[in-house]
Amino acid sequence: MRILLADDDRITRVRLTAYLREWGHEVLAAADGLEAWEVFQRESPRLVVSDWQMPGMNGVELVRRIRDGAMLGGYVYVILLTSRSEKSDLIEGMEAGADDFVAKPFDKEELRVRLRAGERLVQLEQALAERNRALSAVNERMRQDLSTASRIQSAFLPKRGDGLPGIRAAWRYLPCDELAGDTLSILRLDEDRVGFYVADVCGHGVAASLLSVTLSRLLCQGAGGEGILVCHGADGCAVMAPAAVAQHLNERFPWNPEAMEYFTLFYGVYDRRSQELRYVCAGHPPPALVTAAGTAEPLCSDPPAVGLLPDAEFPEHCLQLHSGDRLYAFTDGLVEALSPTQEEFGEDRILQTAARLRGTELDASVCQLIDAANAWRGGRGPTDDQCVVGIEIA
Repeated sequence: MRILLADDDRITRVRLTAYLREWGHEVLAAADGLEAWEVFQRESPRLVVSDWQMPGMNGVELVRRIRDGAMLGGYVYVILLTSRSEKSDLIEGMEAGADDFVAKPFDKEELRVRLRAGERLVQLEQALAERNRALSAVNERMRQDLSTASRIQSAFLPKRGDGLPGIRAAWRYLPCDELAGDTLSILRLDEDRVGFYVADVCGHGVAASLLSVTLSRLLCQGAGGEGILVCHGADGCAVMAPAAVAQHLNERFPWNPEAMEYFTLFYGVYDRRSQELRYVCAGHPPPALVTAAGTAEPLCSDPPAVGLLPDAEFPEHCLQLHSGDRLYAFTDGLVEALSPTQEEFGEDRILQTAARLRGTELDASVCQLIDAANAWRGGRGPTDDQCVVGIEIA
């Protein structure tokens, strides 16, 4: 190990240099504190042996300078050589940053043992620093991977809410972490029908997001028969019934007691010709219907969630809508938003808020619905993903 040796006594310096080289160290010798500080700045040794009393700059001041400027380059172990034995002197040296003391006249074997202790500490610190650098590199790769995964998730979100037959649409997607277990989309299924869904995968983080991305991929309209919302066959395209979609997903994602993955789902298909909405709400918070007259009521919701029971049935409901009616589908990140007194925002408050926002432009009402739930939290950040899809019948 490279050791900086500072001592103004030439005989002591030569003697210590011989000992250190005998023990296999490289020695950087300095005749006083100022020279030692110059050598330290130039060579950056990790172990320093310094006399306390030296002209120009004593050992205590050298230690202070080392502690003030060396930590970014790694820990430096400092041993002071001193004939002082008063407690106040030792306290002064320790407060300056000295790690150990060797009393003069020193014993060769005692010095060797104390140097070995310093070596071990420096080597442990170097190993820890190397491990931290490796962990930082891994963390950076993970951060980049999470960023890429987040972009993939976002790619499945709808790009615009216009150009949809018979409706206007708006949405908000607010993950509480880099990756979300919630997903949503609004899809034009054919010339007359629009499909829209909100799904909430159990849990958070990478595992939930993987299932969320898989769902988003499956719930695309799909070309050439790739999706499950529209069936492509020899006779053309057929829009699949919401109950059939839920059934297919339940078979596709059977319950696994080890993974414990399942998801709640609202999926609806709106037909502009009949102004009917057919939907399933599998274990999902019931969406809020706000009529053109301003009344608000919840839609039906039925257990179980998708993926919990292998033989589950998913009731399909039909709702007659009218021009000006609005529907808000959301995940439980809104419902379960807790106030500072641990009271949920709840479905009733969502209904009341949606009704109050009836006169607000659709896109703004979706934002304000989320804002109301977050305000209920007292300004604290959300602990769950928040997704809302709003549609208005044209």
